[in-house]
Amino acid sequence: MPSVIRSTPKKRKSPDLQNPLARGPQSQHPKHAGKGKTLPTETGRKGGAQTHGDQQVTRFTYRVFWSTEDECYVGSCAEFPSLSHLDDSMDGAVHGIRDLVADVVNELRREKSPIPSPIAAKRFSGAFKVRIPPMIHQRLAVEAAEQGVSLNRLVSAKLSA
Repeated sequence: MPSVIRSTPKKRKSPDLQNPLARGPQSQHPKHAGKGKTLPTETGRKGGAQTHGDQQVTRFTYRVFWSTEDECYVGSCAEFPSLSHLDDSMDGAVHGIRDLVADVVNELRREKSPIPSPIAAKRFSGAFKVRIPPMIHQRLAVEAAEQGVSLNRLVSAKLSA
C-alpha cells in the first residue's frame, strides 16, 4: 500500500524522493509536531501552478473528508493517490490538494514523465470481468433465479447498493 503524502502550510526543506508523484516540499502538520509524521507542503497561492489555469489539473477527481485521526480536513486526488493536503477548512483542503497536484503535474512535465489522464475523461464500456470462487458464483446464480432476474442484473444491483 503506497504511503500517503500530505501537505500543510508550514514549510521545510524537501528530501529528494525517487517517486515523482510524491515529490514536494516537506512539513509537519502542527498537530503531529514532534511525532515524526512528515508531510509535504503547498508552495503558495499566487502565480505559477497555483493559479489552476491548467484545465487538466482542474479536471482531476478531488475529494475532501474529515480525518478524526488528524483532526482536520483532508483533500485527496484519485489520479494521484499518494498525495493529500491537510487543512482546518474544507476550502483550504481542496485548494491545497489542487495546488499540490498542479506542482506535481508541472514537475512531471519538466521531467517529460507520463501524467495520468483525468478519470472523467476516460470512456467506460460498462463491462468488466470479476473472478469469484465457484461457490459464490453458484450462490449468486441461485439468488438471481429465485428473484427472476439475470445474474448480471442481480450483481449490478448489489454493486450499486
